[in-house]
Amino acid sequence: MMRRFCAYLEKVFDFSRHVSGLVDARQRPRITTAAVWLSGFLMAVTRAGSLNAIAGVLRVPRRLESLVGSRKPSADTIARVFACMDAAVLRGMLRAVNQQLKRNKLLPLRWPLRFAALDEHEFFPSRKRCCPQCCQRRITVNGEEVIEYYHAGVVCYLVGYEIPIPLDVELIGPGEVETAAAQRLLLRVLENYPRFFDAIVADAAYLQIPFLRFCLKHRLDVVAVLKKNQLGLLTDATALLGIVSPRTWDRGNVAVQAWDMEGFTLANVPAPLRVLHTQECITKRQYHNGSRQVRKESRQWYWATTISPTRLPVEALWEAAHARWEIENDLFHNMSTHWSLDHCYAHEPTAILNFILTLFLAFLLVQTFYHRNLKPSLRARFTVIGLTDELRIGLGTLGPACVWAITLSLPGP
Repeated sequence: MMRRFCAYLEKVFDFSRHVSGLVDARQRPRITTAAVWLSGFLMAVTRAGSLNAIAGVLRVPRRLESLVGSRKPSADTIARVFACMDAAVLRGMLRAVNQQLKRNKLLPLRWPLRFAALDEHEFFPSRKRCCPQCCQRRITVNGEEVIEYYHAGVVCYLVGYEIPIPLDVELIGPGEVETAAAQRLLLRVLENYPRFFDAIVADAAYLQIPFLRFCLKHRLDVVAVLKKNQLGLLTDATALLGIVSPRTWDRGNVAVQAWDMEGFTLANVPAPLRVLHTQECITKRQYHNGSRQVRKESRQWYWATTISPTRLPVEALWEAAHARWEIENDLFHNMSTHWSLDHCYAHEPTAILNFILTLFLAFLLVQTFYHRNLKPSLRARFTVIGLTDELRIGLGTLGPACVWAITLSLPGP
């Protein structure tokens, strides 16, 4: 399965050409940057979970030589090289993969507009390890106040597709607010991914006047959760609930009542706002002590958006607003639980960024291979996680011939 996976990467994504462009700042390297990065990439693809785990596999004589060459890096070498690699090259690889997916018609239009989610994720909090770029906060432990250090980043992620599509990540600096890093991220994403999305979906932290103005300036619409951080807008919308007639529909086990209201304004925001309020009744059927039970749950939401009803019908707006949870569930939760996203591979800002981008690449490519290359009969046998187990087993079955169209070893003794 591993050889088939590598052949797929070569055929569809011209993988070797991108890997050959990897460079780092070492003066006289004994191992190529490509060989070192591929070792980290294989760690991510097989969900090895740590540098020591993949280094243990690399130490086996003749193991993985067809994938990383005859000179194989140690765990320390992988960490050191990731700390001096240019993240722009890995971002370029991620961009190339996503652009190829779009060219291959794997990003169909689900709604009248395309949406990308923005959200923050925290990485490996610690009360002992820190670096100059760590964020920090005070927490109470056993009645005593202590400082907790952590790294955090804002991720941009396409929503509404079968395959999880991470686009990019921007680390948040010490004392920096999430939306400042998000604006920096969006400037780069809009340049690298033209016409990939039309609007942002986000939580209430993004319903702020400076962020709304930034998005509108760059021709992006916004859909954000409305809470008490915009109390005036929330109060005005609530006052109209008794006047506006709700729309109703059923979607699976969810019965929805929706109040779609427009014509709201925020000071210094050069566009009218629309507010959607929904009350949702969820029917859950389950068996308990041998008997079938029906349980109903209720929840309500408020969202504010710059998108008018003529551009996006209310049901599509409701779906897109809820699709924001894909970045939490399909990316952050999935990768933290199964792909060791929160593991500290090296506590150095550049290395952290490069490991995150490598994990995103591995995650995206494995998901694409699973959904687009494997036949339904094979997908019925195992999940994506099962596929990575098959890939891990495949590491020990490869012959000596290099699977990539590049030279992985440097000349010399």
